[in-house]
Amino acid sequence: MRRFMFFLAGLFLLFCAWAFAAEQKATPAPAKAVSGKTTAVTITKMRAPGTILEITDSTLIIERKVKDNVETMEFILEKPMKYKAGDKVRVTYLEDKGKKIVTRIVKLSDLKEKKPVVPGKETKPAAGSAIPAHAAPAAK
Repeated sequence: MRRFMFFLAGLFLLFCAWAFAAEQKATPAPAKAVSGKTTAVTITKMRAPGTILEITDSTLIIERKVKDNVETMEFILEKPMKYKAGDKVRVTYLEDKGKKIVTRIVKLSDLKEKKPVVPGKETKPAAGSAIPAHAAPAAK
């Protein structure tokens, strides 16, 4: 009985706190005076796979295919990269004020070597650990 009374008291306090929270109205933040135009700066992080057409110490130009359309993209490199024309790569970049700045380049052949294991797909057992299919069960 004592536990039940404590439970009811706790439940009562919970509902009271909820009611007080619902009654409080949110006060709007004071408006700041704006002197002149302000523009919001948005930086977007994106990825683009493609083939390198041209690479220099400061620029990278790739060609990518999007729904049967071939598109050429130009990026700004912050540091020289060790890739050559014709390499298939995935470029991770930031788009800031219309400029595409490369943050990372990954060669696609490196990604294909590290194939992830898909759950639900059967894997072949290791050689020697499986029982051969032609072996008959032992007779009693």
